[in-house]
Amino acid sequence: MCKFLIAALFFIPIVAYGQPPITFLTADSITYHCYLTDDWDQLIETGNQAIGQHIDYKRLRQRMGYAYFIKTDYYSAQLQYEKALTFDAYDADTRVYLYYCGLNTGNEAFARFHAEKLPKELQLKLSEDVFKPINAIDLEFNYKANDALSRSDPTYIRAGISTQLGYRITLYQSVSNYQQTVDSALTKQPEYYGLLNWSVTSHLSLDVAYHYLNVSVDGYKYPGNMVFAALSTRINRFSLGVNGSILKDGSGNFRQFGLQAGVTLPGKSSIYFKSSISEIMGKGDQRTIFSQIAGVRLSKSIWAEGNVTLGNLKNYNDHNGLYVYNSVDPTTFRTGVSLYWYVGKHMTLFGNYTYDTKQIELTIFNYNQYSFSGGIIWKL
Repeated sequence: MCKFLIAALFFIPIVAYGQPPITFLTADSITYHCYLTDDWDQLIETGNQAIGQHIDYKRLRQRMGYAYFIKTDYYSAQLQYEKALTFDAYDADTRVYLYYCGLNTGNEAFARFHAEKLPKELQLKLSEDVFKPINAIDLEFNYKANDALSRSDPTYIRAGISTQLGYRITLYQSVSNYQQTVDSALTKQPEYYGLLNWSVTSHLSLDVAYHYLNVSVDGYKYPGNMVFAALSTRINRFSLGVNGSILKDGSGNFRQFGLQAGVTLPGKSSIYFKSSISEIMGKGDQRTIFSQIAGVRLSKSIWAEGNVTLGNLKNYNDHNGLYVYNSVDPTTFRTGVSLYWYVGKHMTLFGNYTYDTKQIELTIFNYNQYSFSGGIIWKL
């Protein structure tokens, strides 16, 4: 037994030191050769080995970033290029690839943040202007069907426009209208919504919004005003944010505070999860709302997303205050699925189906509501 122990004591050092540590020249030579021969897996492996032995420099990170980029792992590429940026904050090549990483991960604010740092000739080549009066327009139509005899089927229509006020400041505005007959009383709700987004840093953004709801029931006006603010951070695959809003309308004042978190998993399907919890307070009432979203890329251009929301949604708002659920009958449960089809570079088509359990106002009776939405986003 002792002989085996003695042999093991001699054998372990031989294994540990059998492979000499990688040097700077070796790491640089191998990764450069792999870059020239398109051997991306070996490049990444060698790069990680070098970094693990405290060999770290700009070109190494750039080569690893490019390898991940070619393999369409844009989150890992972004991480490597951000490391490269710490060695040289003025490197235009690094900024350009960070720009494309932002676009390929759906983070346009991140992309434009780095576009601002590029030379003028590169900004022109990327077609990224400082100011763009109409950056994108979107249209949405929604039809809801229900099985309540005293409620008509509601309709909702909305049009929006996005304006780039600067590389890091965007203004989004939309107008919409909601209409439904409840107990023979016609309810109309024209709305205006404006959202100002400021990218404080490449990973931190501030949103401030105003939402006006011009509610009328058989000609009687019950206008509502809502202000909303959110601070959010998005670091690579993870996001976290806090938000708050105040809604004042004919029925009272309502405050909402929320916390959101999300993650995108590694892999070509880019499966992601987003969770949010909100607290609504008003008129002596306090309610908790929980929402869960899960999404997946079905193909290169098609994404699917499912969602479920639990809690009484009376006067609840989501999507940065764009949608306010202030209908007469509160929703007590909601679930649905959405599809997004990216048709080329400039157009996105989307569709949605949602099921709601609705509660007739001031009663314990429920009914079902089925919602169908469709729309288009056109980026100019």
